[in-house]
Amino acid sequence: MWISKYVCLFLIYSFLGWIYETVFCTIKDGKWENRGFLYGPVVPIYGTGAVAISVIVYFFAGQGITLSPWLVYVISVIGSAFLEYTTSWIMEKLFHALWWDYSHFPLNLHGRISLFTSLGFGAAGLLIVNVIGPFCEGLIDSIPAIIVELLSLCMLFIFAVDITLTVTALHNFDQIVIRTENSFNNSMSNIVENIAQKTSQAKQGIITKSAGITDQISNMSKFARKTIHRVYIFRDKDKRAEADKNKLLSIIRRLGRKKDDNFDK
Repeated sequence: MWISKYVCLFLIYSFLGWIYETVFCTIKDGKWENRGFLYGPVVPIYGTGAVAISVIVYFFAGQGITLSPWLVYVISVIGSAFLEYTTSWIMEKLFHALWWDYSHFPLNLHGRISLFTSLGFGAAGLLIVNVIGPFCEGLIDSIPAIIVELLSLCMLFIFAVDITLTVTALHNFDQIVIRTENSFNNSMSNIVENIAQKTSQAKQGIITKSAGITDQISNMSKFARKTIHRVYIFRDKDKRAEADKNKLLSIIRRLGRKKDDNFDK
């Protein structure tokens, strides 16, 4: 039962994190911004952090120790910084991409975390422990246990499908980048080797191949394009590959806007 309870709490906190991220970025950018790594309205890093601080507080309470608000705040600041940095590093290694970048904030570390945001998450930890957590837990406790079990199983299934679709979309995009770079390199080699005789033909080959790649991007599903759109920036050790990825990202965003406008009409 307690596992199902914390699964539900994790998803509730993830949903609240999505609301915060979306509202904040929409107000900041002056346009609708659907934030998060996944398709669904959840940001798992918020759920993870909120559940973690709740478990820590309850663990010490079980030992007869009541954590002071200042200690909860400090744990939340340090924990959120560790969680953000680790998550950013892992996602960059897996997908060569970033979903946030604090490089423009003072006192940041590699753009993954910053003192300003970590202090803010410390305040959020206090809010979870003292206000949001007790309310959500009371709500779940008021629901029959069998219903909580079923809800947690259903939500976990949807969550797993969401992760699978998102990872697949990012993997497919990475494959498009690889094919684009290989195609470009081969075409440029032809130009250099046949500069006197086949320059125009090689250039036409580049145009044709680029058009083919653009068609592939255009034919990506609406969900796949939205996944790529939420990426803040792509990173790669190869600067040329990084530039290729960001160019493709801009193409996807343009195509996404056009397709979405047509869809809405």
